[in-house]
Amino acid sequence: MSRRALFLRLLVKAAWIRKDRTLTALLSILVVATIATVALTVYSDLEVRLSREFSSFGANVVLTRKQGSISTDELHKIDAVVAHQGEIVPVAYAIASLPDHSRVVVGGADLEKLKKLNSWWSIESSSSGTTLVGARVAEKISPGSPFTISFADDQQNVLQFKAVSVFRSGSEDDSRIYIDLPQFTARTGIQPNTAFIRIDGRPQEIEKKVAELAASLPGAEVKPVRQVTAAQTAVLGKTRAVVLVASVIVIVLIVLCMVASLSSAVLERRKDFAVMKALGASDRTVNVIFASEAAMVSAVGALAGFILGTGIAWWIGKANFGAAITPRLELLPAVLVGSIMLALIAATAPLKALRRIQPAGILRGE
Repeated sequence: MSRRALFLRLLVKAAWIRKDRTLTALLSILVVATIATVALTVYSDLEVRLSREFSSFGANVVLTRKQGSISTDELHKIDAVVAHQGEIVPVAYAIASLPDHSRVVVGGADLEKLKKLNSWWSIESSSSGTTLVGARVAEKISPGSPFTISFADDQQNVLQFKAVSVFRSGSEDDSRIYIDLPQFTARTGIQPNTAFIRIDGRPQEIEKKVAELAASLPGAEVKPVRQVTAAQTAVLGKTRAVVLVASVIVIVLIVLCMVASLSSAVLERRKDFAVMKALGASDRTVNVIFASEAAMVSAVGALAGFILGTGIAWWIGKANFGAAITPRLELLPAVLVGSIMLALIAATAPLKALRRIQPAGILRGE
């Protein structure tokens, strides 16, 4: 039998004979590897998931033409910058009068795109209603009955609506009416001078796109919606901090547990190590055997912890974001090496105790 095979057999035999201590160390590493896998997997995927969640909060950039309307060429430039990373909804506004002569802001837009952009709106849809009426405006009319609005107090320029969809946004939009842009333009002659833009991505990517828009459209004012971008950055930073701090605390506690477990193992096996030294084994050889046992157990625990942690991360993504977080095999080497390093660090104190073992005194029962 080769030395390598004999050495491996010695390690397996030592772990098998002392199942309780081995199981304790294995469970400790399993917990560490599981926590590390969950933290790293969620951490690496967190920004993408949160960006996707924040995309349902509506526009995160507002572009306004300082003078005149947004031209077709400018819309192409906006589309080129945003590319396929979001939504663009040009909107035009005008003041109209309701039947009770109260004023109301009317917006012209692509209503399907507007609803998609503001997917958080609560809409009470009508089977035949295409016009969107804010909740505060709906209080002044009977949404189920026909009503009219007139532009510029011109009784000849009147629009009649037979059916509408009432929406609640919790913002100033609740005091507005939105109609299809072609119909709006035909009645008012006003072209869009504002574009609501949702840019998907990380906060730094959004800021980069905002700078590109400002550079390519010097005649327009480009403003990020700070409430959305700031909230996204704050939530991301705090969530990451909580994940990292919790992981560090758990890992430190587990390492302390491993130190106690390995120290107990040294005390239990001091006669075995004394016999090895009495037969001529050097301190280095004894240390290598003990450290190799800890490394072997940690490698097994790390593999099991990686599998378990990947499953937990998958469940976290499914439960919190509605989409599973895919396994990241590239994290396996980091988890494996990290677990072995933690086991070796935890074995430092027991290894010092091993060097102090005196074969003569131990074998005499002292």
